[in-house]
Amino acid sequence: MFTLLDTKIVAKKKDEYCSFPDIIQSKRDPDKLFLVYREGTAHHPEKSTLVLMKSKNKGKTWREAHRFPLSLKKNGMVWNCPRLSYMDDDNSFNIICDTKDGTVERKARFRTFLLKSFNDGGNFNLVETPLIGMVPDKIISFKGKLFLGNHKIKSSKNDLVQLVNKSDDGELWYDCSIVANKEDRQYCEGSFVNVDDQYLISYLRDNQWHFKSVYHTKSEDGINWSDPEALGDIVGQRVTAIRDNDIIIGAYRNTKEICVSLFYHPVGEEGKVKRFDIESERRENLYHFGYTGIVKISKDTFALAYYIKNDENSPFIKVAMIKRD
Repeated sequence: MFTLLDTKIVAKKKDEYCSFPDIIQSKRDPDKLFLVYREGTAHHPEKSTLVLMKSKNKGKTWREAHRFPLSLKKNGMVWNCPRLSYMDDDNSFNIICDTKDGTVERKARFRTFLLKSFNDGGNFNLVETPLIGMVPDKIISFKGKLFLGNHKIKSSKNDLVQLVNKSDDGELWYDCSIVANKEDRQYCEGSFVNVDDQYLISYLRDNQWHFKSVYHTKSEDGINWSDPEALGDIVGQRVTAIRDNDIIIGAYRNTKEICVSLFYHPVGEEGKVKRFDIESERRENLYHFGYTGIVKISKDTFALAYYIKNDENSPFIKVAMIKRD
């Protein structure tokens, strides 16, 4: 089903923890790709920078376009996990990212910002949203509204609940619904896909332990959600899912095989899920790889951004080119 064409290091810096990348294709120029990642002093840093990179040749070469620094000492907060999205209502290009005011997540206060550009990444304005929670997903359109998933810590024990937020006519963001919340699960890091404007499907992490199943749930209105079900034998964290014609593809941190992987299944047939592995990681780096972004860049080719550590002192950013056979 897939062939790995090549992989390339696009960002690697000594003593900088480079992580949490996302990637998107420009709506104005199909040859142009954007990639964002967070650079920091550690996995939970005291200093951080969002780095936006740009390619004008579909990922063959990359250069830094913008840097957006935040630190606990100077700003009282640091960046966490960024995502990239275009917003249909105002034709803007956005970096969506949460911030936190400390290095201990269960005690930290989170806020979510948009870095908004109306000239396709030329310059940006910082806009704070009223979103509660952390680790936002991409902004997607569904039945005439904009949806953005994230999750919230609900107790000092780091219990989690998955949320989805809804915007209408550009309001940032006026409604919030619970996607998944159970005492014996810690649902988080949802990735949402619009299936023909008939329903949303979300792929969820269960954060109880390292080797937990990926779950999926569906909604016809974005408000009422089905009970989450395990996605076959897929085990891992932080899914990024997209639709490609007759299948849905999810990139994720595979904590069972310790590698960056894809899963894929026919639309509406989650029971027929299969897996394709991209790159292995060392077991001691279980929490220092993955957190992917994926985008289709041509008829049968996808660009996958991820971070990985291998035997280096600090993680770095790679992009894999993958062909659907």
